[in-house]
Amino acid sequence: MECLGPRCAAMLLDWLKNQRDGIGEASKPAASASASGGRQGLLWSSVAYQEDSPAIRSESELAGAIEHLQYAVFRRYQNQLTKAERARLDNTIQNALFKIDRYAERLDEAERARVEADCRGLRDQVREGREHADKMRLQGKRAELKLSQLASLTPEGFEEFVGEVFEALGFEVEHVGGTGDQGVDLKVRRAGLIGIVQCKYFSRGVVGSPELQKFLGTIHHTRSHKGFFVTTRTFSLAADKFAAEHPIELIDGPRLVELVQEAMGPGARKEPEPAWF
Repeated sequence: MECLGPRCAAMLLDWLKNQRDGIGEASKPAASASASGGRQGLLWSSVAYQEDSPAIRSESELAGAIEHLQYAVFRRYQNQLTKAERARLDNTIQNALFKIDRYAERLDEAERARVEADCRGLRDQVREGREHADKMRLQGKRAELKLSQLASLTPEGFEEFVGEVFEALGFEVEHVGGTGDQGVDLKVRRAGLIGIVQCKYFSRGVVGSPELQKFLGTIHHTRSHKGFFVTTRTFSLAADKFAAEHPIELIDGPRLVELVQEAMGPGARKEPEPAWF
């Protein structure tokens, strides 16, 4: 190929310049598309929810608010929290719902219906969580009140009290008792666990291993997964050893106090120990 000297060199430089400029120009629409695409993408992805912001201004902020609300609802009603943590989460849930409602008011009918549908399940979870928490709190307070009155309870009253403690801990409780109960005072269920409870109201003495051996037979006879032996007193060393080798949980006076405190939740005020200790 014959070279045309300076003209050839100039053409080559122009070609290189065009290639460089072409690449730059090609990249500009891509960058613009990326920016535009990023903006469009935000319509379907979330940005961090700003709790201090007075309003939700975009679809992406709405998505972030809904994600924040989902986690807040889960944490509020599925975790053990202090009183301060519960109050803070109640506030953040209420504020997020308020801002979501305000944002939805500015949308057309179809979009507003979609947002309301997205939040309906969360609102149901909040309502059910509050109802459950109120029920557990009431049962815990009733158990706490009876805890301070145990010295004057009858054996029947003690059995009722133990049932309330198990209910406050999330068990389904069925009272059995009576003639022919085979040592079963309560039947309890939770998370697939089927258990039986025997309540012994003693003013003195300890529970020994012979009573637990009889109780173990009842556990097997009723096809239960576990047995709970509850007493106002204490257990002998032999009883502790026997229970450790079998599906029996021992609940004595001090442990009963701990369970009531657990039912009341973290931060509950600790009451003086009952007189029967």
